[in-house]
Amino acid sequence: MLPHTTLSATSRTYNLHGNLKLTIEIQNNPYNLSPEQLFEMGVRINKKRQFLFISRLLGKHLAVDPSLSLGTGTVLASMLMENEGLSSHPQLMDIIHMIDSGKPDRELSLSSLKYKVRLPTNTVFIGFAETATGLGHAVFNHFEEAQYIHTTREDIVNLTPSFVFEEEHSHATSHRVYASENSLKEAETIVLIDDEITSGLTLSNLIISLNKKFPKKQFKILSILDWRSLENKNNFHSLMNKHGIHAEIISILSGQFTLHNTEIIHEDIIPYLKGREDFDLPLEDDFSSQYTAPYFSEHAIYSNFTGRFGLTSENHAAINDWIHKLLDTLKLDRNKPTLVIGLGENIYIPCRIALALGKHTKIQTTTRSPIFAKDKENYPIKNKCKFILPDSNNIEQYLYNLTEHEFEQILMVAESVKNKDTWSPLLNYLQSKGPVTWLSLTAPTKRGGINDA
Repeated sequence: MLPHTTLSATSRTYNLHGNLKLTIEIQNNPYNLSPEQLFEMGVRINKKRQFLFISRLLGKHLAVDPSLSLGTGTVLASMLMENEGLSSHPQLMDIIHMIDSGKPDRELSLSSLKYKVRLPTNTVFIGFAETATGLGHAVFNHFEEAQYIHTTREDIVNLTPSFVFEEEHSHATSHRVYASENSLKEAETIVLIDDEITSGLTLSNLIISLNKKFPKKQFKILSILDWRSLENKNNFHSLMNKHGIHAEIISILSGQFTLHNTEIIHEDIIPYLKGREDFDLPLEDDFSSQYTAPYFSEHAIYSNFTGRFGLTSENHAAINDWIHKLLDTLKLDRNKPTLVIGLGENIYIPCRIALALGKHTKIQTTTRSPIFAKDKENYPIKNKCKFILPDSNNIEQYLYNLTEHEFEQILMVAESVKNKDTWSPLLNYLQSKGPVTWLSLTAPTKRGGINDA
């Protein structure tokens, strides 16, 4: 059961940069988690919103232990179970303790992932790109006879999305969904998963868009953080009532924030990473075809295990066996400190790979989000590199704080390798930090996917 809800507010002011300050007021913290274990504050290079809640759990902007990342999905899954009238996850409070202490427990994580239940209604889970694709998948892991989809920022040229919606405050505003319309038509409940809710406007856009095309669904929204003001909450409820939509928001921690002042932020121009003409790192590939055919597009090859095109619970069940067979082929020392790096929206599979490796392994993925870096005490983003996402149509990506860690080996997990030359800048940079193993989840030279471009 949920512990007693904490009603007393806790406030804290963050001095972000110059005169840019932000105060948070925590109003609902049902598990009494320390906010410092959940997030840190950063500065965004974005005129629409100059601040960012940087998660200490997701493995996006900061390297984290995969137990913490996957455990966060388990907590949200357990909250949904209780909301649907089921028992909570049997190891919930152990996972809460792990997250609050910041001390990973691999055995707990491996054991907790095995617990699965069936919800009382036909349910589709949707994770938000870019940051919450892995979180959504981690929630979905705990449910049988369900389906998972994650939205994508990528425009897959030779495929028409089921629908598109907009995220106004983001630097990359369009979300696309490419999953089959039948799964959404047949759903009774749609569960939306994001890492953070600020105004609720993105949620409103998506829910209204879904309701127009797939009416008469109930919506459950899961998020780690919910920062909606009272006005935001009233606007959200008014919109839902106007359209006759039942939508309920469930979060691990909620409150409000107040932004004090704005600031003109100057940052030196960061050059793009450069490659080498003689670069020739061996590539490990051809794994996904053992279980599911990849999707071939103009710029990239996409793994169907990510959920971008829809993933059933039955399909998902094959992931564990697939990952262990995959790792058995790699020459990695599981006792060495290792960093597993995923790219962009491909978060969950690298996280599960990291969990299956040794206890000194961490997970981090690249991101579109341009965060201001400064080498100051108590500021989370110390340094960064910038590059063009390989196998993409000039999508800019960042990788943060790589020089802050002492890893003895790096596993670079690619979803697609269609043009090896485009990988040279990033891999050349990573090799300057330590020995790199380069893994592709799809075979770069083989065809036979859903749609060969």
